[in-house]
Amino acid sequence: MKAKELAQKILLDIYRNLDEFSKDIIRGDLADIEFKGFYLKGKNGEKAYIRNLDDFENLKDFDVEMRKYKLKSINLKNLDEGLMIINLSSRVSKEYKFEANEYSIIYPSNNTTIEFKERVLKWMELEDDELDEKIIEFDTKMNEILEELLEDVEVEEEISVYIDVFMDVNKIENFVEKDDERIIIWIHPVFLFSNDDVLRGLLAYELSRFKSRFLEVGYKDIIKYCRELKKLTNKKPKVLEKIKDIANKYGDIDSLNLINEIENE
Repeated sequence: MKAKELAQKILLDIYRNLDEFSKDIIRGDLADIEFKGFYLKGKNGEKAYIRNLDDFENLKDFDVEMRKYKLKSINLKNLDEGLMIINLSSRVSKEYKFEANEYSIIYPSNNTTIEFKERVLKWMELEDDELDEKIIEFDTKMNEILEELLEDVEVEEEISVYIDVFMDVNKIENFVEKDDERIIIWIHPVFLFSNDDVLRGLLAYELSRFKSRFLEVGYKDIIKYCRELKKLTNKKPKVLEKIKDIANKYGDIDSLNLINEIENE
């Protein structure tokens, strides 16, 4: 077998055996790929190392010995810097084989989770027309939720809610702007994929900065928002302490149990 043919087989087998998240990264061209332990050995003893896809494109063709390759790990630790590292090992074999039964995945060590990364990928993969449609749906939904909340809490300022398509998508943060007449809430794009209860909780929480009454009106949904936020960031929101006091006041055992689950997940 020739070097280029074997290298292409290995690349295809690597891709076939990746988890869906890693495949999405490659499909979306969201990271440079670096290989470790990926080399071909010629029948005359020569070696060709493939450290990246450029090495594959520039690979010289020569007769290679057959080897058994094993996918050892996928390192996503530096994904925020745009790097994925794929580790392989190999040994001589009578015929080409590829094994990927027990490879490990090293996830990013920051405060975002794989669920967060998957949502970022979903956001970035939306075509312009799909994005426009999603944003229109979101705006309609948020206006309806806002109207419901304002039935219970009176606010003098005009309130507007938008998805912030220009913010740093890799950092979860919502922004609130306020002047004498208007409050504008800019929501992180990952919440485009949240359900209505979570969005109601998000909005009640952000508005509670201006009127604490929103905490009491929306406390059950704020708990759901906090649960989702922890799934996305691995952080327990501080507002849960205030919500716990409200749930205690109402003797709401179900809400207290849910808060306990969030604190111990």
